[in-house]
Amino acid sequence: MKKSFYSSLNYLTPQRLVIMKTFVSTFALLLVYFTSFAQSPTDQKAVRAVIQKMDDAWNAHDYSYSGQYDIYAPDATLVNPVGMYWKNRAEIIKAHHVLGETMLKYTSTKSQQVDLRFLAPTVALATVKARYHAEQDYNFPDGKKASSKGDTNYAMINVVFTKQNGAWRIASEQVTGFDPKVQAQDPVRLQANR
Repeated sequence: MKKSFYSSLNYLTPQRLVIMKTFVSTFALLLVYFTSFAQSPTDQKAVRAVIQKMDDAWNAHDYSYSGQYDIYAPDATLVNPVGMYWKNRAEIIKAHHVLGETMLKYTSTKSQQVDLRFLAPTVALATVKARYHAEQDYNFPDGKKASSKGDTNYAMINVVFTKQNGAWRIASEQVTGFDPKVQAQDPVRLQANR
């Protein structure tokens, strides 16, 4: 005698059904949470807005990073292109004020490319290609020539963002200067173009 489908479900006791429903519901909620919330257009737009504020603050020569340019978390870190390591927002501001008065105020910047991905619902990683343009001649703080008007420099910037209290802020930033002529010899890019 052939058993019906429903009679084969006898092992589904009320207790097992509760466990199964709980598991399926939890899995579904986690799936929705991690796929929709973490990479929502709203979060992407908010992180990109912080990147734009990085440019805007630099170009306005506003190194207080407060008010409309409040982009750094209190415990943020920054490593600049020459390896100076600043361990919190206060150090980042102090360094930018000093360098801003001697060098940075003579430059402008533009983010040319932004690759953005979310590592968790409240953590994002951006790799930014930035161009820095000398608006006039300027010197290093020790008085030696740093750049001439019209010079252009480039950097790749890795930025980790965290979302705290509903706002995205920079948690860590690593700036690496590069030469476009040398970058054009990237073996990965050259191999891909063959």
